[in-house]
Amino acid sequence: MKEKIISAAAAAALALTQSVPAPAAVSAVDDTESVAVKVMCIGDSITDGYGVNGSYRKFLYHGLTEAGYSIDMVGSKTGWSTEYTDEETGETFSYDDDNTGYSGYAIQSYSGRNGIYETLQETGCLSAAPDIVIVQIGTNDVIDCHDIDTSGERLSALITYILGNIPEDSALFVTTIPDLDPNRSEVYDWFGNYRHSADWQTQYSDDEAEANVHAAVDKYNSIVQSTVGQLSQTHPNLHLGDVHSVITDVETQLGDGVHPNNTGYKLMGEYWTGVISEYLSGGSTVTVTSAQTTTTVTTTVTEPVTTVPARTYGSEDIRAVQDYVLGKPDSGITAQNCGDYDLDGNDSIDIFDLILVRQRVGESMNEQG
Repeated sequence: MKEKIISAAAAAALALTQSVPAPAAVSAVDDTESVAVKVMCIGDSITDGYGVNGSYRKFLYHGLTEAGYSIDMVGSKTGWSTEYTDEETGETFSYDDDNTGYSGYAIQSYSGRNGIYETLQETGCLSAAPDIVIVQIGTNDVIDCHDIDTSGERLSALITYILGNIPEDSALFVTTIPDLDPNRSEVYDWFGNYRHSADWQTQYSDDEAEANVHAAVDKYNSIVQSTVGQLSQTHPNLHLGDVHSVITDVETQLGDGVHPNNTGYKLMGEYWTGVISEYLSGGSTVTVTSAQTTTTVTTTVTEPVTTVPARTYGSEDIRAVQDYVLGKPDSGITAQNCGDYDLDGNDSIDIFDLILVRQRVGESMNEQG
């Protein structure tokens, strides 16, 4: 992911170590234009927020902004900044409601269901170039008992499409799905395929249907784990999430047996806040454990190297790196001089290099003074 922001704590520490103005907390690379981390949440009704406005997304947005990050939620569905009041704490906060969540959608389209895969292609929403993408999909495939054995192929196609249409340094998190409670009256009829044998000769009790549904969820989640694990070997910016481990009580954390209530969504939001904060701070290890498998995926982000270069830097160099990071065409950084600005040695010019250039300018001013 393009490291376009720094946390409030990092900005404060930087301000104490240099004599030139530091970037404002969680701001862009100057004081006039804010560059936020763009987050896109993709999925079905659990992402959309069926019956609960803002789903987990509102808690994620709030958690990340409270942690000092500047966040821009993006997606095919343009929402609006709206407010939420937490009934437990009484806290009221605003959140950015843009998202790519569609109620009733499956991984790919099939009879009776639209697909997220096709929707991403039709809307072209990935052209927003999100820095972080979160995908939670597959609940409707499980509800319909739709070719779960081959769901990994569909999921692989979706993941490959997303990775091929976001910036190379953006991060994609694909998660397991929560468990389901199929015997609730609100969703009872949704699970008809689990209440009889494939040949319709045997009818199953509610307890048997529930066991069948749980087995299908476990099977699908195992496929998610193996699919993401395999693809991450060649796509280092692909990561595995585990929302299934967050929803631990379907009776109290699901509103209708399928969709979380605000209690469940808050747990999901807190989970993603931790995962994304860890990623933004420099690294993330996500371990997913199920009855079938245990998978660990580790991400490491290169830390800036603080070796003092031989050349002297000035305010014009700060401006050059600022313009380059913002994508301005006349930054003055060329193929011939780009090595002068890649101070952390990671073969790219990003926010870490800007921080180091600022430090060099501050050191030069101190020496002159």
